[in-house]
Parts: sequence; C-alpha cells; structure tokens
Amino acid sequence: MTLNAMDTIRNVLEAIRQSANDYLQNIDRRDGEWIILTNIISQDGSLNESSQNKVIMNIYNITNETTICTYKATQYGENGYYNVSPPLYIDLHLVFMANFSEKQYPTGLAAISRLISYFQQNPWFTHATTPKLDPVVDKINLEFTNLSPVDVNYIMGMLGTKYLPSVFYKLRMIPFTSSAMQSQVYPARGGDISESPSGSGAAG
Repeated sequence: MTLNAMDTIRNVLEAIRQSANDYLQNIDRRDGEWIILTNIISQDGSLNESSQNKVIMNIYNITNETTICTYKATQYGENGYYNVSPPLYIDLHLVFMANFSEKQYPTGLAAISRLISYFQQNPWFTHATTPKLDPVVDKINLEFTNLSPVDVNYIMGMLGTKYLPSVFYKLRMIPFTSSAMQSQVYPARGGDISESPSGSGAAG
C-alpha cells in the first residue's frame, strides 16, 4: 500500500533529511539535529525558535517533471481491461539554509559545506540506500541548482528572511500514481481492444 500524495512528499523529504543528518552527526556529533524540515518564520510572522543554530530544509516550489512521457496505461483486472490515469512526476525545489547566530556563523558554513559534499557523493536515493522511502518511489535524483543573486534574494524574501548561507537543489522524479479506473476497455472484433466509457456496453 502506498502513501497518499502529501505523505509521499513528507516521506521522501524526511528520509533524505535523516540520511544527511546522520552524515553530519558522524562528522561532528552534537545534541539535537543538524538539519530540520521546517519554516524559518512561523505563520504569525514570528521567528521559529526551533530553527536557531540549525540547517533548515525547506520547499520553495513544486513543479511538474516534463522530461518523462506519461501515457494512459491499460491494465487488467477482475472485470477485464481498464485504463487508469497516467502517472504524474513532480520535482521539489529545495533550499538548505544555515540559520546560525553570529558566533556560530562558521559552524553553519561548515555544515553547508559538508552537506554539499554528502549530496555530491550521494545524488541518487533508492530503497537500497534509503530503506524508508515510500514503496512507490523507485529512484529519485537530487540535482544542484544554480540561482542568480536576484532569484536568491526573491526566494529569501518569499520565505520571510534576509540572506542566509544557502544551497539549492531540485529533487526530481517523485511519482504519483492512481489505480482508480478511468474507463473500461472492451475487446473488439479481430481480438484487438478498444476503449469505451466506463459502464458502456461492449463494442458490436
């Protein structure tokens, strides 16, 4: 059984966060987490105190992956052939921000540097490397993203903060599939199959 859409996003991000956090802890163990999945600013506009002196992992955009051709697959069930909606693949645009106080600023830079090193060594996440991934996810790719200073400034403003040492990634190829029947497929003369709206009679 697969998770629902929002649970899939949460599952994937938490699995990657935990994996990266373990890497940083192995280099420099500290009390609490190095990386947390949260907002830097609370919904009421106040500073999120739990984000102090940590690397913040945050989504700043979600887009459709357009390099994969999706199609309406024909499947076989108890009542014959049927069509389901084509799978949707999405990309998550992520930012990792070093939110460290003045005296801890060098520590934040070290954390970002180690994070870049970790993702450079581990750009792919599979069930072999990350067993807690949602079963629907086969393989996902974390791709370094170059942004202009203008774009970075816009994103920081959108997230409610001034500039923090940051690194941006695109997490690609998260699949969303549905087993809900869209239409029934009936055999036509000659042994071929043709599509008819669900609930309609067989082709003559």
